[in-house]
Amino acid sequence: MKIAHVVTFTSADGAFGGPTRVALGQAKALVGLGHDVTVFAGTPAGEETDIQQDGYRLRTFPVRRLAPFGGFATLWPRGLRAALRSQAHEFDVAHIHLARDLATLPAALLFGRLGVPYVTQSHGMIDRSDKMLAAVLDRLATRRALAGSRSWLLLTAAEEKDLAGISEPQRLTSIRNGIESRDVTSLDERTDTVLFLARLHKRKRPVAFVQMAQLLAARLPHTSFVLVGPDEGEAETVTRAIAEAGLGDRIRWIGALPPTQTFAAMSDARVYVLPAVDEVFPMSILESFSAGTPVVTTSSLGIAADCERHGAALITDGSPDELAEATYRAHQNRETAEALRGGGLAYIRSELDVQDVARELVSEYRAATGLVA
Repeated sequence: MKIAHVVTFTSADGAFGGPTRVALGQAKALVGLGHDVTVFAGTPAGEETDIQQDGYRLRTFPVRRLAPFGGFATLWPRGLRAALRSQAHEFDVAHIHLARDLATLPAALLFGRLGVPYVTQSHGMIDRSDKMLAAVLDRLATRRALAGSRSWLLLTAAEEKDLAGISEPQRLTSIRNGIESRDVTSLDERTDTVLFLARLHKRKRPVAFVQMAQLLAARLPHTSFVLVGPDEGEAETVTRAIAEAGLGDRIRWIGALPPTQTFAAMSDARVYVLPAVDEVFPMSILESFSAGTPVVTTSSLGIAADCERHGAALITDGSPDELAEATYRAHQNRETAEALRGGGLAYIRSELDVQDVARELVSEYRAATGLVA
């Protein structure tokens, strides 16, 4: 099949996070099954490109901000609409990684008008909201984009409920995020680092990581605590918290890394800690499983129960105290650490293999086009 994927934004610093990593991972896996895939996305001015990457074509378009608010929602990718219109006849189906924005919503509506069947996956990005911008976009575009989707690809029942408050589905399908299994390094080969790798956004709770590090500094006197990720509103608070901790370079924020380097960073850490709340299916945790890095996270995650079932992560209430105790245990108790590594890899093999996800997507694409799944 010839497949188009449209995602809001991609950049060298990985600023848009999980949805982009999911889209690119799916594209690579679909190519591995013999399909022809083109991924379209916005990108910072100067980073636009049209290249072959991991077997798929990646076309990116420079964004211009149309309003001084709204984050990614008010970025307009110049040239994207024209490119989609000119190539639409080439595609059997489109997969829209739908958000309330000026890239994916117009793409869905355009494909609908041109008769190209499409499916939507919103990654939890379209939730109940009382923001004026969300209400306006829902009235003008989100409702129609969802109504025209041949299938809603859903991570959770909560996501289904949120979307159903906006429109009615033609078809509902549960979909997981997936990741590749890779060779992992032993813990003995790694630097003595506890890692936070995520956007510096309030929901990710980077300050809680710094507070946890303060609690552990004396108990783990040779350990460094490193935050990696682009700023999304919390950098000033994090920088201040690090300074107030008074631990010098033992706690540091090093900024963003290109997505091509995040696996190496994850593979070099002794423990990965994500204090986030209300995340649906964090890709960084899947990447930590793939890297064989013990995970500490919180009970509010959408996959927390599955992580516990597989023994893949230590689940906490998200408080600095509980995060510290769990991190200390994962760092100091080799039996616990190895059990977590094994649980994470088993979780990938049994439920999160991206090739299995790609095969499920192909079935959805065939259903969307009227072919036998």
